[in-house]
Amino acid sequence: MNTNLFIAKTLWGNGSHRGGLGKGSAIIAGVSVAVSIMVMVLAISISDGFKKEIKEKAAGFSGELLLHSPGTESTTNLFPIKRNLSFLGEIEDMREVSSIQPYAYRSAIIKSEDQIQGVLVKGVDSSFNWDFFNSVIHQGRVPNVSDTLSVGEILISLRLAKMLDFKVGDELMLYFIDNNVKIRKFTLTGIYNAQLEDIDKSLIITSLSQIQSVNGWNENELSGIEIKLKKGSDIKRSSTLVEAIIDNSKGDDSVFVTRVDELFPHLFDWLTLLDFNVLVVMLLMLSVAGFNMISGLLILLFEKISMIGLLKALGMKDSGIHKVFLIRALYLVIIGMVTGNVIALILASIQKRFEIIPLDPVNYFVDHVPIYISWTKIGFLNAGALVLITLLLMIPSFFIAKVSPEKTLRVK
Repeated sequence: MNTNLFIAKTLWGNGSHRGGLGKGSAIIAGVSVAVSIMVMVLAISISDGFKKEIKEKAAGFSGELLLHSPGTESTTNLFPIKRNLSFLGEIEDMREVSSIQPYAYRSAIIKSEDQIQGVLVKGVDSSFNWDFFNSVIHQGRVPNVSDTLSVGEILISLRLAKMLDFKVGDELMLYFIDNNVKIRKFTLTGIYNAQLEDIDKSLIITSLSQIQSVNGWNENELSGIEIKLKKGSDIKRSSTLVEAIIDNSKGDDSVFVTRVDELFPHLFDWLTLLDFNVLVVMLLMLSVAGFNMISGLLILLFEKISMIGLLKALGMKDSGIHKVFLIRALYLVIIGMVTGNVIALILASIQKRFEIIPLDPVNYFVDHVPIYISWTKIGFLNAGALVLITLLLMIPSFFIAKVSPEKTLRVK
């Protein structure tokens, strides 16, 4: 070990303030670091929780990518596309793709004894992945979408069921209005509650054949095709790859690719704003932690000014003296960071398990504060915070360079 460094540590250990900063400044600086790290970890976990919940819900309604007629909405019933597109096999073979699902839409009116409501009816077939709707089912079951049923089965949202006072097992009529009115009778088999107010309050799910019949289409005509991606797939990259496959295909009518974030821009704009808020919180917390650590280290330097003068008189360089103080300060920073992480992870785990803090789903799209713990992000956060605070702690080194041994050794 360096002789001067050993002497410095020995003198420190014999000082009036064992173990580092003075008691008051140590508590303030340590608590500041712990609270800052705790807030940042919770902010990231909550932000990721919102993104995960809302993206999964949006994709559950429509899939991550949609193929439909160019120049029209994905819910069109005026310009169908063909079901047997030649490039679908190549898209399905993509490693990012989980499944491909045909769909058809038609607007309708549903009424009860004293209420009337416009709805959007979505038809799906036996290839449809019901995992999302099974996860948000409130009552009953998902509909049987077999073509052999004489009376169609439907799934509606809890909001719509409450509005119209419908219950599972009820038979209800849907009115499809065009040049003339087409009436179809359905049996309500299930009620779901996805808590996306703008979407689920008007969306009804039934069989594809029912909607094709109402639209006057044959079995090869669709509103579009949903592409569901595997978890962790990059939506923008996958969209680019799908577009390239379509552009290189020959003999098929062109179709347009729409991403889920383009289909529901208000949801994803809200998530972008949430990311910005998290960034602001992180910058503020790092600033507070760094400022308090600098203040604490400066207080320590003033308290130990006689020791600094003695070390200089013994021939120790400014860099060596600063290294001793920096190591002591970083020890406190690491203790604070560990404490903050532990508290944050405990609180996050409790919220994730018991959903203690509720939210209004009308405003937040979920009924509780969601949590998703990304160990990678938390690791980068801690590493970045440690590096930044360490750089900020270099600032007090300018004070050490100005300490004069002749003046400080007279004071004691």
